[in-house]
Amino acid sequence: MDAEASAGGAIAAAPRTKAWDWEGRVVSAVPAATADEAWALLSDFLAFHRWHPRVPICRLAAGATAPAAGCVRYCEGTPPGDGAPADWAHETLLEHDQARRFFRYEMNDNNMGFGAFFAAFRVVPAAAPAGGCELRWEFQCEPVRGTPKEALVARLQAGLDGMAARVREHVLSARAAAPSVAAGLEAADELCRLDNSIAV
Repeated sequence: MDAEASAGGAIAAAPRTKAWDWEGRVVSAVPAATADEAWALLSDFLAFHRWHPRVPICRLAAGATAPAAGCVRYCEGTPPGDGAPADWAHETLLEHDQARRFFRYEMNDNNMGFGAFFAAFRVVPAAAPAGGCELRWEFQCEPVRGTPKEALVARLQAGLDGMAARVREHVLSARAAAPSVAAGLEAADELCRLDNSIAV
């Protein structure tokens, strides 16, 4: 069956009272970016491929456009290069809170051995004096067949570290470009003034 054609999964929240076999959180600091700057880049549920270094494909598979709860995204990883198929999953957005800078989602059908899997992605201001912000990826799930929990945590951490690096590069590049843009606007204003001047 085509991976993308099998999108689906009911909207559900991770049961608050359930004792999950696996749960945890990985964190990556981004000292160069404020929480608002990082969230502006990472808040789009359908833009995962722009920031995660191992996810080249992320697109709407079903439902309304994000950030509407119930939309389903299809994510596909980088092929391993040994002839094995790329990892893929459908994920349903459960909650998106712009003011609190987080969204929560459920992984549905996938080819990675996951059963029940719920996750939340957050951007929070870093504690002083470090400044900047932190990216946090939290998960609750059933054990993954053939995979130790430590391997899952390491994989999430590596992905989040890659996202933090891309956010840092983007923010620093944007800040470096800002003065040149401002200078160009000032020069254009000056030309307008000269063109309108009777002294020329």
